[in-house]
Amino acid sequence: MDSAKKVGLWDIVLYAVAMNFGIRWLAVGAATGPVAIPIWILAAILFLVPLSLATMALSEKFPGEGAIYAWTRETMGPFAGFLCGWIYWACNLPFFASLIVFVINLAAGVIGGDVAAALRHPAGALAATAVIVVVMAFTHARGIGTGKWISSIGAVVSIILALFIIGAGFRLAGVQGSATDFATADYLPKLDANAAVLWATMVFAYGGAEGVALLRNEAKGGARTIVTALIMVGAGLTVAYVLGTAGMLMILPQAEASALGGLPDALGVAAQKLGVANLGPWLVGGLAIVMLGGLNAWFGVAARLPFAVGIDNMLPAVIGRRDPKTGAPYVAILLQAFLVIVITALTQVGVDSLNKLYGLIQAMSTLTYTLPFLFLFAAWWKADARPWARWTAVLGFLVALSGVLCSLVPGAGTTVADVLKLAGSGAVLVVSGCIIYLAYLLRKKAS
Repeated sequence: MDSAKKVGLWDIVLYAVAMNFGIRWLAVGAATGPVAIPIWILAAILFLVPLSLATMALSEKFPGEGAIYAWTRETMGPFAGFLCGWIYWACNLPFFASLIVFVINLAAGVIGGDVAAALRHPAGALAATAVIVVVMAFTHARGIGTGKWISSIGAVVSIILALFIIGAGFRLAGVQGSATDFATADYLPKLDANAAVLWATMVFAYGGAEGVALLRNEAKGGARTIVTALIMVGAGLTVAYVLGTAGMLMILPQAEASALGGLPDALGVAAQKLGVANLGPWLVGGLAIVMLGGLNAWFGVAARLPFAVGIDNMLPAVIGRRDPKTGAPYVAILLQAFLVIVITALTQVGVDSLNKLYGLIQAMSTLTYTLPFLFLFAAWWKADARPWARWTAVLGFLVALSGVLCSLVPGAGTTVADVLKLAGSGAVLVVSGCIIYLAYLLRKKAS
């Protein structure tokens, strides 16, 4: 790729912030209470650090396209590589659809009136989804230099919102006293189903470093730039989750936080307590921009996976084409855009409200997103013979496995049917990947 079309360190940093910082998790932390603070720190040490080290080491060792797909292929063979890449990419498709629905829901709440009613209807949501996806596909098809802008704006707004929450918390604590007594709080989690679900949520909230590595060959400085960006973003991510959760708990106690409908409500309460209630809609609008930025970032990197598999001819070779002018994997981008719109449309069958639609397509990607981390740590263990690296890879694998298992534990309000739906969706993706790989082998044998 022409170096003039590549992006620099700060572009990668902002892109990584958009991908990795899930500001919505601050509301989850606040609803959990002060015990969330040590869990955030523990998850960072036990998962984020091994994940970042693995990504850095594997990015430097394997320079080819595909990141986690290429790492698994080179260390465990083509079938394992394809299956890992397939799961990682395919689980993102319903994730994109669910995130778009969430963004549309936020926008509807800010706009109000007849427009909001239209957006909350599945048909209106589908039309809005098509517009959003087409815009993202168009910008990314023009290259990373153009595709980065939506994500960069989202990253900046997410930093502003995080600083608002932290600043508001300390401001209110200094003037009115903290809404939460941190000195007498219980910092030991209960060993129950809800704690298991919480652990899985907080562990995988730190996921994303491996996705940034998909931009290795589009960054000036290559792996060196990716490593620097991961160090900067990893440190900032931990601080943001810890201080953001503390800030939320300074604004309102756990009992109130758990009764809210997530971060949008929490932002409104914070603005009201600060005496700037008129900023509430603007804050929620900013949250929609943040979510859109994260969606755009993941959309851009995810298209690099089928592109890399296309290069290896495991998928039709046309998917591995780049635009000669922009260097963008335009066929993979267009394919991905088409599939996201189709998934959103198909999930509307029998669904008569936007909230039901969001819940349905979110469930399709919950479990399967976690599985590729097991491949990643196994790949690092095989590729790096240094004793400390192997021990760290084992630690990361075990923590990721604990997150996978905990994500299957039924929490409050979760039925056995819900768990079976999660497990079933994961099984469908794995089996479909095996079928596609078998078709590739038969096609290869016939030729």
